[in-house]
Amino acid sequence: MTEVFLNLTEVFLNLTEVFLNLTEVSLNLTEVFFNLTEVFLNLTKVSLNLTEVFLNLTEVFFNLTEVFLNLTEVYLNLTEAFLNLTEVFLNLTEVFLNLTEVFLNLAEVFLNLSNVFLTLTEVFPCFFSSCKVNARVKLAKRGHGPHSSTLVVICVVRLLFVLFYVLFVCKCVLPPGDNPTAVNKYIISLR
Repeated sequence: MTEVFLNLTEVFLNLTEVFLNLTEVSLNLTEVFFNLTEVFLNLTKVSLNLTEVFLNLTEVFFNLTEVFLNLTEVYLNLTEAFLNLTEVFLNLTEVFLNLTEVFLNLAEVFLNLSNVFLTLTEVFPCFFSSCKVNARVKLAKRGHGPHSSTLVVICVVRLLFVLFYVLFVCKCVLPPGDNPTAVNKYIISLR
């Protein structure tokens, strides 16, 4: 019986040793669990930090998008201003071309008047001679004596005045176009 008791005591000691080993394993597993829990918490913290970084990057992206939209609006405004300036430039170019055309027409009229004057001096020398004689008589009555160059200038100025008056009436007063009916109506309305 003592031998059985000793065997039981030995079994009990072995079981106690196994229990102690299991307790140690359990403590080791608990420590591993705590370490894993700490790793999980650290990973959770990293995940939160990455989420915050992502939110910040999203906000930066929205801000950049807003800046891009503002720059696009500025570009469109500048494009509109450029188009308006181009239109103004085209209008000014058209005005310049019209003024050039008017100047060319005036130059042509002046050349035509010069040709008419030259033709008159060739065809009607007696007209200018009579003007000259009349002017000499008037100057002689006033006591100035004959000044042929002055007489010619006076005749030319009078002739140019009459011709410019006719040109002004034809170009500015009468209605434009080759419609004689409109011209006749305009003349009748003046009476």
